[in-house]
Amino acid sequence: MIFLIVFGGLMLILGGFYLANSWQQYREWKGGTIIVVLSLAAVIYGVMNLPAFNRSKQHSSSEAQSSQVTNNSGSMSSFSNKANICSETGSASQENKEMAILRQLQKGYSKFGDVSFDSKTKTYKVTPTDDDTVNALKQLAQDPSQAEQMGWSKLTSSFKKNSRDIDKAIGDDYSLSIMNPADDSQAMYTAKNGKTTYDIANQ
Repeated sequence: MIFLIVFGGLMLILGGFYLANSWQQYREWKGGTIIVVLSLAAVIYGVMNLPAFNRSKQHSSSEAQSSQVTNNSGSMSSFSNKANICSETGSASQENKEMAILRQLQKGYSKFGDVSFDSKTKTYKVTPTDDDTVNALKQLAQDPSQAEQMGWSKLTSSFKKNSRDIDKAIGDDYSLSIMNPADDSQAMYTAKNGKTTYDIANQ
């Protein structure tokens, strides 16, 4: 590739002189232009295939992939990693643990809805705000028989698992509820210690 670059460079210089001379004396530019373009293409091709240039591209590519993996893993719900919750709440006071879990839930359900904590009932309340979810849950509240076809069990299964994670992290007195978006004082589903304690679909 070095030979190609040197040869192309020489041809580029000579082609430039030839083009200038042809234009000045004969007003002819086609032949000189073709030589210049071909020489320039040869130089560019040679440079792009140099080992050092390829290593630089591979290094940049690996950095970009590493950054993408980091970003993707960072966007995952914290409840997919139990150790993350336990490490954050391990040596803190109970109140601080409760707030730490609240932050984790708010992060994990940020696209689903708002999360609050009722310290009196020790309940983490998730109120859906996503338009599609809100409409679906309003229909479900009016007609619970639609639960199966709406995929309600998949959603509640996820909440049940997160309830179990809360139990392991800070104790067994805490509940996790999906609130009715039409009336946020009413729960549509509640899990405690990894077990369902209320499900609107079973009423």
